[in-house]
Amino acid sequence: MLVYIQMRWNHEGRISLDELWEVEAQEAEHAQETIDSGMVVGIWKVAAQKRVIAVLDVESPDDLDRTALGRLPMREYLEFEAVWPLRDYQGFAADVRKRYKV
Repeated sequence: MLVYIQMRWNHEGRISLDELWEVEAQEAEHAQETIDSGMVVGIWKVAAQKRVIAVLDVESPDDLDRTALGRLPMREYLEFEAVWPLRDYQGFAADVRKRYKV
């Protein structure tokens, strides 16, 4: 299941900038591991913003939840602004041609 995720850093008044960089360094290592495993299709830092977007390929909503709430080093400092499951357009187009009839 492909999922688009938009996250914002929510750290102000919670940790120092030095502490943030330490946690973000751990997050960078974790991100590379998930890229290598194929779970992360792509990940981008939005320039000039405290925001990261990613496209993930997860097995299930359960796996997404476990990753977002349990595995991410930055989980305490990320606000998930958007979590959108993505559907392949070709599958959608096939359903349209059938008018969503079986």
